[in-house]
Amino acid sequence: MKNKLEQITESLNNKINKLEKFVKNYKEMSSYTQLPNIAYMNWGVQLADKGNIKEAMDKLNTASLMANQHPGVYVNIGIALLKEKDFEGAIKNFRKAIKIDKSNSKAYIMWATALSEIGDLKGAIDIYALAQKYEPRDPEIYLNWGISLARADKKAEAEDKFKKAIALNPLNPIAPFLWGLILFEQGKYEEAIKKFNHCLIYTENKYETLYYLALSYLKQQDYNSAILYAEQAQKENDSNIDIYVILADSYMNSCKPELCLEAFKEGEIKGKPNFQFYLNWGIALQKYGFVDEAREKLNKSLAIEPNQYMTLFHLGVNYMMTQEITQAEEYFNKVLERNPKHPQSHFNIASIAYRHQNYDLALKHFNESLNSDPQNHVIYFYIANCYNKKGDLENAKNFYKKCIEYCPNHVQSYLNYADLLFETGDYTEAKRKARAAYFLDKTSPYLNFAYGVVLLKLGEFTEALEKFQNAITFDSKYDLAYLGLCETYLNLKQYEKSLENLNKVSTYGINLPEFDELQIRVLNEIAEPENDVEITQNTVTFAIEYCNNFLRMYNNDKVLALKNKLTEKYELEAD
Repeated sequence: MKNKLEQITESLNNKINKLEKFVKNYKEMSSYTQLPNIAYMNWGVQLADKGNIKEAMDKLNTASLMANQHPGVYVNIGIALLKEKDFEGAIKNFRKAIKIDKSNSKAYIMWATALSEIGDLKGAIDIYALAQKYEPRDPEIYLNWGISLARADKKAEAEDKFKKAIALNPLNPIAPFLWGLILFEQGKYEEAIKKFNHCLIYTENKYETLYYLALSYLKQQDYNSAILYAEQAQKENDSNIDIYVILADSYMNSCKPELCLEAFKEGEIKGKPNFQFYLNWGIALQKYGFVDEAREKLNKSLAIEPNQYMTLFHLGVNYMMTQEITQAEEYFNKVLERNPKHPQSHFNIASIAYRHQNYDLALKHFNESLNSDPQNHVIYFYIANCYNKKGDLENAKNFYKKCIEYCPNHVQSYLNYADLLFETGDYTEAKRKARAAYFLDKTSPYLNFAYGVVLLKLGEFTEALEKFQNAITFDSKYDLAYLGLCETYLNLKQYEKSLENLNKVSTYGINLPEFDELQIRVLNEIAEPENDVEITQNTVTFAIEYCNNFLRMYNNDKVLALKNKLTEKYELEAD
């Protein structure tokens, strides 16, 4: 069984031998007999097909001298000149053919092809229209007409011509393939897939069609189908690097990390890696946490295309992942030198500035990012935070509102907005915003806690206790909720319950600054109560016991001092 390469080679050799035989026969015949003009024309055509343009022109010119009123001679001279890139000479001969035979559609087609080659797409489109008038059922006219229209960015008209070409010759794979490309570029992947599948039935060279089928399915996020067609394309041509990128990306998006990285490794061996290949490999490695290896691949991508801003961007991300913030910022600035409107680079520089409390610089870059991505609610949120930090509360309010407008379930905007409203004294509206966040997910420990904090500030202690207790029900280790309960009971002057909840805070929670501050306040209120607050002996005993238990595990001078004060004031014997 002959393999594909052997079959192609044999077919090419047969064609070459056939051409050589034709040429030899014409040469032998001309030595002993006068050949007719049609024979010289055919001889010239065969020489041109063989690539012997100079000899072909000699025979075709002979044919034109013998029969200067034969349009086919001038058409073939024009075709030979086209192969030599002599477009003006080619057009001149096509026009001669049309002067002899006004209805010669072949001459019109080739004339339009020459115009298209020199960039005169309008002229080409007009000539195809003339050709169609004389030969309305020639699929080649509509096919080439469609190509010129597509190049002129008249996609709808191009699709119409490809449709007619397919109707007249359904077996030609070129028209559905080109129509599929137009649909693909417009993001109409489902329709493009139908056209590529039509092409696949009739085309001999299947690789390109399989490639675009795989890419279309990848764009549709149908990763299994993308893998299926990418693997078929790989069998047709395992040295084309682009198919390995599609295969690896499909594996990555379908959560198959080992197969993803294996595809990149195989592609590096079998194909000729380009910048996109190493860029995607680096992105995949970063996603899987191989930061050093990712940096190596990204630098390889950069070495191939030093000005490719996407590689620079992902190198910036790579340095952010390793907390090398200065280097990260340098790469994001390099991106902006090449693409001043790149929104994510502006956003990342703004985030770095925000982290360093440089709110003016952060605002500058957040706003630049917003110009390119005006509906991104996250940007509105951070701009609001910047204004909030700067004390510009009116602007902060407006941007929190914008964030909520574009993302009605953005929890943190509601909560930050509620805090800001408290600062400005609008307590009723603050409660509404906190409640709106809570209603987004009533089972969230964080939202129960956050809403509890608002209720606590409003003095609605019963409801606050309920929300803090809910938070603990949903997460028994939620230290901040225990502190919320402690704070609420402290406001209710129920000191023993306050201390009980302090006792439930985990070791991690004890390290929170809020814990130490709250602990001292509870003990201090018991030691120095307000005039109208009665402290029972039981409460004092409980407080001293709490101090003893705490001091056994942690050194704390403030707690020790308060324990001694309690002991002395209430005349109890210290442990």
